[in-house]
Formats: sequence, C-alpha cells, structure tokens
Amino acid sequence: MHKSEPIIQQLQSRRSIGAKFLEVPVPEISQYLDAVKIALCQPDHKKLHPCRVVLIEDTAKLGLLFKQGALALGATIEEANKAQSKATKAPATLAFIAKIDETNPEVPIHEQWMTCGAFASSVLTSLELMGFGGKIVSGSSTTYPEVNQALCDSGERIIAWLMLGTPKVAENKPTERPDPQNYFSIWS
Repeated sequence: MHKSEPIIQQLQSRRSIGAKFLEVPVPEISQYLDAVKIALCQPDHKKLHPCRVVLIEDTAKLGLLFKQGALALGATIEEANKAQSKATKAPATLAFIAKIDETNPEVPIHEQWMTCGAFASSVLTSLELMGFGGKIVSGSSTTYPEVNQALCDSGERIIAWLMLGTPKVAENKPTERPDPQNYFSIWS
C-alpha cells in the first residue's frame, strides 16, 4: 500500500456535515493556523492572497448581526430569528473573506475567485484530515451590511461560512458520487 492511500481514501469519502451533526471539541488555534498554512500553498497567480479566514469567537453577537441583516432585507421577525439561530448552531464558525482586485491587469477576476475557492476548500479539507467535520455555506448572511462591516476591511466581502466541529457519529453509509468519467475527457 502506498503511504498516501489512507489520505486518498479519506478524501474520496469526505462529505459535508451540517451544524446539527457537529459537537465539541473544535480545533485548537494551532490547528486552524496549520490549515491556513496549507491553504496558502494553493495556486495563487502573482501571490495576491485574495482570501483570508476569521474565527468567530462570539457567535451570539454574530447572530444578532444576522438578525439585523435579515430585518434590513425585509425579513419577518420569524425569518430574522431563524437567521439569528443559524449563526449559533455549529460548535465553531469561520468566515471566509475575499478581497478581489478587479483592476489587476495581470490576474483576471476569475483566477482570484478560483484562488478563494481553493483556499476555502483547503482549509476545510485540512481540518477534516485532522478529524473534524464541517460544511461550507453561503447565502444571504454573506451580504448583510452589518456583518460585512464588522468582519471586513475596506474592499473586502464575506464569501462563505465554515460551520465546524467534531462529527457526532462516524458516517458508515457511503456517499453516492457521480461517475468521474462523466467529468473527465481527453483532447488530442
């Protein structure tokens, strides 16, 4: 057996795990930093580093911002309360923040977005390989002005959240995947 085979098997069996299926413990700061260090190895044309991550320590405060944001977008009180609860469901929450340079003549916007996606996926995958589970989510909460003002610097925006923790139960059922041959071709 090649020494990378267990990692390949783990990657092939990965699945998103929703917040209600996660519990403590959560990663230590050093584990988050290791995951970010790995994510910074992903392709990044001209080393713009267009993505960063923020660990949310006060999810109750984030929940209030979610509620304000939902109300500002016209949500009912019931819908705003539901939005608020989404911020506090996971044992740990990370925000992925992007700063896209739309005027860069050397690095097209789509390449910068690809770097952000690779960065976020790499953070999640690294933490999963450490034994944690999670799910990357987006939606209207990434657009709430109050949330973006609280977490972002000038020119930045929230692109996704990572809900994270330790899976409550080991998943025994294999996840059905499409046939990879339908997503691969050879051009000659």
